[in-house]
Amino acid sequence: MNIAAELAAGSKAHNTAANPLTGGIQVTVCYNRDHIKAVEISNTRPFAVTRLFREKPVDRVLAMMPSLFYICGMGQLIAALRAVESAAGITETSAIKQARDTLLFAESLREQVFSWVTNWAPQHKSRMSHVVDWFNQCRKQLDWSLTLSAATTGEAGCRPELEQLARQLEDVVKPLLPANREGASLATMGVSAGVCQLLKACGEYPLGLAAKTLNLSESQQLMATLAALNAAEAEQFCHQPTISGVPAETGSWARQNIEARGFIIESRLRSLYREITTAPMRLRSIIRQQQFSQTEGTGVRGCSVVETARGTLLHKVALDNRNHVAKYQIIAPTEWNFHPQGSLKSMLEGLYLPWEQVTPVAETLIKLLDPCVSWQLELVHA
Repeated sequence: MNIAAELAAGSKAHNTAANPLTGGIQVTVCYNRDHIKAVEISNTRPFAVTRLFREKPVDRVLAMMPSLFYICGMGQLIAALRAVESAAGITETSAIKQARDTLLFAESLREQVFSWVTNWAPQHKSRMSHVVDWFNQCRKQLDWSLTLSAATTGEAGCRPELEQLARQLEDVVKPLLPANREGASLATMGVSAGVCQLLKACGEYPLGLAAKTLNLSESQQLMATLAALNAAEAEQFCHQPTISGVPAETGSWARQNIEARGFIIESRLRSLYREITTAPMRLRSIIRQQQFSQTEGTGVRGCSVVETARGTLLHKVALDNRNHVAKYQIIAPTEWNFHPQGSLKSMLEGLYLPWEQVTPVAETLIKLLDPCVSWQLELVHA
């Protein structure tokens, strides 16, 4: 079986040249005789884009967010709203928080399902339109929450419409994922036969350890990150973030804090599946304002942290006395997950495997880490 061809057939949409406006990820793998000798990761995303925000009114900056960051535009906008509100001393009401958490959740689910049906269960691609329709319905009903809290009036609560959205979500997710139980086979989960065979082959090779888990709800990690954002090299830090110099990983696998034993590639796929299949339950937790939340209060003025499909997103803003932006900083999940010394490098570098298996293993890991921009993989035979 030509495993590389099998994977490439499903990855053409992602393995493309970088858009000059959004940048991209370039991964170069150097293979020597019988193992991967080196892995180089280059991120050409325009990390200095936040310079555009300086000296601009906050409403203008907020209006720019969805167009500048269109892949996770909702997450970026809500993170920006919360950072600006925190900087301005505006309190987010419980109704607004609930509506925004739902919108964050809806966008995350849309992105996760897109990854699932594009890369792993292509027979369900026709169901993607139902997920998109559901997301658009969420946006239509909860759009009122996407302004600064001080300017939002007349919304004492939104639980009835959220309950309706939760019922609709159950109907959307149920046919998409035929099995929802621990220990189900990949085939039962809806993964195609070709991908099952591919993952089995990839799982035969002992990957290196992944980077540490990012958890900015831990005060030690948050304080280390904020200290770096206040340092002279802060702009470079936003491009290649670490926790006290150590790379970290974020996303569904990291959120579930899964032990990296056995078939690490399969466990990563199962973590994505688990978040999709538990979506109705997690949405109801948001509605009831219980355990699960798409946001973490940092307690730091001008700082917000939200969870997106690909992981933790941080915004930090300082305002001047005119309510214009004096300084703006963003750290997105892709910067954590594709750090030059991060999980992709540590899992691949030093790995012993046949030359013909390098492409499928590397591409599978890239897809599971799921960059929010286009990516390219180059193999070099030393």
